[in-house]
Amino acid sequence: MNLVGKIFVVLIFVFSLVFMSLAMAVYATHKNWREDVTRAPDKVGGGKELGLKYQLDNAKKENQRLKDEREAVIKQLESERIAKAQALAKLRTAYDVKEKDLRQLESGYAREKKDTREAVAATNATQKNASDYYQELQKQLAATLEAQQDRDKYFKDLVQKDDELNQARNELEQLRNRDTELSKDLGKYKEMSRWFGLPGPDGDYKSKTPPRVDGLVTATPGAGLVEIDLGSDQGIRKGHRLEVYRIGGGQNAYVGRVEVMRVAATSAVCKIDPKYQNSNVMVGDRVGSRID
Repeated sequence: MNLVGKIFVVLIFVFSLVFMSLAMAVYATHKNWREDVTRAPDKVGGGKELGLKYQLDNAKKENQRLKDEREAVIKQLESERIAKAQALAKLRTAYDVKEKDLRQLESGYAREKKDTREAVAATNATQKNASDYYQELQKQLAATLEAQQDRDKYFKDLVQKDDELNQARNELEQLRNRDTELSKDLGKYKEMSRWFGLPGPDGDYKSKTPPRVDGLVTATPGAGLVEIDLGSDQGIRKGHRLEVYRIGGGQNAYVGRVEVMRVAATSAVCKIDPKYQNSNVMVGDRVGSRID
């Protein structure tokens, strides 16, 4: 073996080590997304979190619990509102009665005061009667003042109840915001399920958008049918539409589109869509959900 042959041997050995390192790095970073979605509670541990499917179920239960709490709060607020309205009406009626009594007392006090001034000039007896009546009037005024104090107390209680109502409204708004956040999280989970070709929370298997896959045409039996090496294990389902392209000469050539008709675990039979066919589909052509 000459010097050039030895150099090539060394280069081949070095490149073998480099590609082996790259292969190990790719394998080490591989992550099983399907397991992350379907991991059961009894398999959680060792740094592994609960599967996204079970997390969604827990989120649904929490969302329902929050909805029930919200309904209970709304009913409680409505009953408190009715009770407060009734109490306010009662206070207003009592206030009107007391105010009417006060006006009558003030009017009577003015008349009696005038009569008292006239009676002083007449006789001492009239003055005594007027004095007695004045004392009675003072009692009535004291009673009126007490009624006003009671009215102020009722108004204070009403203000306190109004503050409690505003606090309950704030709590209701927080529950509504929480419900909005849970709805957004549910939308994100649906989008992730569609991305990986998994069933969504409502059991939707009818989407014609396949997951991101890349495979080969393995057979062309004719009659507009082809076989591919992608199946249900890769998330392929009946009705999915895939693109066919051919790599050669340093260029990618678009061949056409196929629709999945029958699906097995690792293979599928597809029908060629003539509307998108640019050339005949051949064994070895690439097939995928999108053209890179």
